Order: sequence, then C-alpha cells, then structure tokens
Amino acid sequence: MVIGVEARKYQIEGVIFDKDGTLIDFSHWGPLMVERAGALRKRFGLDGGAARELSLILGVDPATGRTTPAIHRPREETERLSASFLSTVLGIPEGEALHAVRETFAEVDKGFPWEKHLRPAPGARELLSRLKDAGGIVAVVTHDSTAPARRHLLYAGLLEYVDLVVGADRFAARKPDPEGILYACKILALPPSGMAVVGDSREDVEAGKAAGCSPVIGVLTGKGRGEDLQGADHVIDDLREIRVLAP
Repeated sequence: MVIGVEARKYQIEGVIFDKDGTLIDFSHWGPLMVERAGALRKRFGLDGGAARELSLILGVDPATGRTTPAIHRPREETERLSASFLSTVLGIPEGEALHAVRETFAEVDKGFPWEKHLRPAPGARELLSRLKDAGGIVAVVTHDSTAPARRHLLYAGLLEYVDLVVGADRFAARKPDPEGILYACKILALPPSGMAVVGDSREDVEAGKAAGCSPVIGVLTGKGRGEDLQGADHVIDDLREIRVLAP
C-alpha cells in the first residue's frame, strides 16, 4: 500500500494510530470527567475544597467547567492519583480507595451516553475506510485500557475498520517507550519499519521513532502543538492530509 503525505510517498503495510486526539475528538472527556467527579463526591460525601481538588485531579476546573491539561493523563494514572487523594483526605487505605475509584469509574462509564459525545476526528472515518480498501492494516495503541478503547471506537463509528486495539493494560511501559507499538507489530507479525505511526503528542512521535516505524506523522487535532511534534517526519493539520494512493 502506498500513502502520500505532503510531497512524499511511502510504501507501507499499515498504520498504527493513537486514539484520543488522533482518531477521536477530545470533546467527550470533559462531560465524562464531570460525571466521574460527581459520582465520587456522592460516594464519599465530599464537599468544599476536597470536591474542588478532586475535580482538578480529574482534569476539570470546577470554577469554569473547562478542562485542564490533567485531562490528558492515562486512565490508570488518574485512578491512582484520585485514590491517593481520597486516602489522604478520608484516612482510608489507598488500596480500598483505588478499588472504589475503579468501581465508580466503571459504573459511570457504563451509563455514560457515549453515542452522544464521541465524535471521530476530522477525516478519520474516511481515511480508515480508504486504508482498508487498499488492503492496509489498521491498529490503535492507546494509554486507555483495551476494553474502553474498543467501546469508544465503536461509538465513534471506527471500530469496524480497526484490526487490533492495544490498550495500556497490555503493556507495562507507557509512551514515549515503544513497547506498545512493538507489541502491536508482534501480534500483527509485521516489521515496525513497514508501519506508519500517527499521533497527536510528543510521546506518540517519540514512541514511533524509537520503534523504527516510518513515517511518523504528528497531527494537530489533539493536545500537541507544532513544537511538541517537531521530531515527526510530517506534521499535519488533520487526517485529511494523508492520502491513500495505491493498494
């Protein structure tokens, strides 16, 4: 399969994408974290400063309702930080707090109206469809856990185009370590050199480079700005700038 980016052409076997900010718009995270924070406040009877601090840990400024950079943390990190805070404030064992946080998050996620909030990033569905039509492999490597990641892709209308989803529960080291990407290549029985990587963060770019993938493409639809993505072979505004030229 041949893809084109800017003036370059690449012969590749497939593409490994990040999920949030790359294939899926970030807009769902604010409403989701507000729901999670509210459920934790109710469960533990939090109010005042403790409730505000918990919201900030989850990446939502309670004074403005706007998201903060903390919202981009991996799920497991957010769970651990929330549990540590609750353990300190309430004087309960951290293990007990972590179990409660994970249980509460799962309950909120189960009832959250994903179909209302999840939207594909610009050009995502069209690009994945063209990649599959050309016989390419599509994988997703994300800091989210595998099961929620698959659910998000399903509600965004993208899962049908994806051959493999690798979440943070499948590998120990987080991006920029290349472990997740190398794990995906191993499962797919494809060399990293035959796979492109597309992501919206410095960590995505560095992980792709460290894995030996080519090309590594930074996309400006997520948390990364141009300076964050300087190590990429290409930096594009959105996925519509990736062309599928031939099978």
